[in-house]
Amino acid sequence: MNKKFLWWDNPKDAVMTIVFLLLAVGAINIYSASYKEQVSALLQKYIFFTGFGSIIAYGLMKTNYKIFLNKRFLFVCYALVFVALLILFMAATVPQLKSLFGSLTISVNGATRWINLKVFQLQPSELAKLLSILISAKYLGNMLAKNIPIRLFNKEVIILLATIGFNGILVSKQPDLGTAAIIIGLAVGLLVVAGLPLIQFLMVCTGGVILGFCQYQDYHLNRLKVWLDPWIDPVGRGYQSVQAQLTIGSGGFLGTNWGGGTFKFFHLPEAHTDFAFAVYCQENGFFGALFLITLFLVLGFALAKIAANTKNEKGFILVCGVTLFIVGQAAANMAMVCGVLPVIGVPLAFISYGGTSLVVNLIAIGLALSVYNDELNQEKERAIVEPEERRNDLKVVSRRWNADA
Repeated sequence: MNKKFLWWDNPKDAVMTIVFLLLAVGAINIYSASYKEQVSALLQKYIFFTGFGSIIAYGLMKTNYKIFLNKRFLFVCYALVFVALLILFMAATVPQLKSLFGSLTISVNGATRWINLKVFQLQPSELAKLLSILISAKYLGNMLAKNIPIRLFNKEVIILLATIGFNGILVSKQPDLGTAAIIIGLAVGLLVVAGLPLIQFLMVCTGGVILGFCQYQDYHLNRLKVWLDPWIDPVGRGYQSVQAQLTIGSGGFLGTNWGGGTFKFFHLPEAHTDFAFAVYCQENGFFGALFLITLFLVLGFALAKIAANTKNEKGFILVCGVTLFIVGQAAANMAMVCGVLPVIGVPLAFISYGGTSLVVNLIAIGLALSVYNDELNQEKERAIVEPEERRNDLKVVSRRWNADA
């Protein structure tokens, strides 16, 4: 476990270094992507949530992760997240209840995704992503430990998909299909990692497509058309995609330098949140974008290295889930900004502004490093026990030899 990884002494140091670099890039990008009137407030909040999340991550890193996979703990967490999502669901879909929950929920651009806690705004769907990983680690880890084959119609798998799928449906009604797809996709991805047969994986995907059609509304078709060709409505539904691509293209190979981008002023919506990558590309160019992509790839490889050396089944699934969550979501955001995927409202980990998202990302990293520390301690214990066992074996052999003599 504690073996050299690229330029670092171990993968843990690599993860911590890369996360620090990503947070530094994120802070600079938030400063650069914000209007002058917003800079101070947004940057201060970003730094606050970075510090808050880092403290939690450090505490988790020093704690045994297994206590967070306790059935009672997961039930309480699920109940709290479910209630929060249910409140948002009712506020978004039942007009009569909108006034009742009006002061408790926050809607932006027609999407009701935030709970107003006065001190800060909580986005429960981000917590649902983390919960998806923890619940999967609990159920799939138990099945792997007991050598139970991962099959679609196993009781544990049905409970897992139903539990996480229900959260995904509630999130899709906010509406937020992109986040709902990630919540369910994390569980499905971990099923594949755990050994779900290909044919059953395709069955799950087919079910997901059917479920998506059940959620179909006219704006989904319009979004699909705009994704295929944003220039059919460049000042309407395709405006974000067109401006994002123009922003990226204007950066060239070397970019305009920090703060030199102009598209963030009145041209590119959500420049400091979902489309922060476009601003970064304009100001840092192709080589800057390549650097950021490399950071995420190395982070993914470092986490994968930890997962590959994790002997505990629950820990293995947990680290795989964190890897899929951080790196997979980053890939989805970059693909969305570049026009490879439709606009789905997914933030770029550590770079996009968003308090709940940033804290959840840091918590996920803390849990992965907790697995690393636990495995390292287990290795040290085995290194102490094994020589002792060998000495005992030698004593037995010696006594037999003397008796024979």
